[in-house]
Amino acid sequence: MGEPLPISDLARELDLSATPVREALSRLAGEGLIEDRRGRGYFSWRVDPLDLVELYDLNQLQVGAALTVLEGAEASGIRVEQPREALLADPVLWKADPVRAGERLFAVIVRAGGGRTLVASQASLADRLAPARRTEPMVLTGMVDEIGALIELYDAREWRSLTSEIGGYHQRRRAAAGHIVALIRRQGER
Repeated sequence: MGEPLPISDLARELDLSATPVREALSRLAGEGLIEDRRGRGYFSWRVDPLDLVELYDLNQLQVGAALTVLEGAEASGIRVEQPREALLADPVLWKADPVRAGERLFAVIVRAGGGRTLVASQASLADRLAPARRTEPMVLTGMVDEIGALIELYDAREWRSLTSEIGGYHQRRRAAAGHIVALIRRQGER
């Protein structure tokens, strides 16, 4: 169970009335970023290792679905526009922030191969994964090389190889989920 998010305490901390705080919490709950327990209030999500593994699995499935569309389109002779962002095009930028580069790469892939529903779902999932993503560099090594390999496969339009590498990317994180969650919890206690 996550931590309670009492409206009155948050309003006092933020020097706001309860109404905008309640509206903000309602919106966050509607987007799945916090939990609304009717009659009991709002709560932060408490992620345990199994939950985190499921979030990584879902992310892999979403990106994989978009890659399947891209691969199928090209097999049919349809060249899909391949979005490009400055963060992914400049090695200095993505090497400085491999976590953000990975998130952006997945978002770009889903935008290229997914419809509105998949794009919205992936954005919501990225928000849920944000605390784990920020913690990954403290647990995992070799992230710069890992992201570099993914970007290279994306640039080369090697969809099948990219799908395989993204599987390995997520497998590393699933294996480290217990460590990542423990570190998130320790950081939250500070």
